[in-house]
Amino acid sequence: MNSQGFTEDQKQALMDLLVLGMYADHNLASAEDACLQQRLARFSFPSDYERQRLLDASFTRASRHTGSADAIRAYATQLAQHFSTGDLRRSVYDTLDEMLTSDGRVTSEESQLLGVLRDAFRL
Repeated sequence: MNSQGFTEDQKQALMDLLVLGMYADHNLASAEDACLQQRLARFSFPSDYERQRLLDASFTRASRHTGSADAIRAYATQLAQHFSTGDLRRSVYDTLDEMLTSDGRVTSEESQLLGVLRDAFRL
């Protein structure tokens, strides 16, 4: 995924989706974390502090929506609205899919999240 040209809102929404994906099955896999860190590294930040601040804020926001499948679904649908073009939507979906499969398994909760995003993006 080319991370250049993302607005600040899109950066936040993408990171929130990735964090939401990590929490979807209540199992934080190290492979998923490594993928998240790789995606984050592709964004340009003026400092490491700014990069960490974006990540911390994403964990804070996303963790508020992990209490139930309905909460995850609603937040993912809300985040999807930040991506307006078909190419961008496909890229975001593929990025989440790649992260969720990075640990060698996809749980039913993760599949549901991908389904929500597929529907929201009309893929």
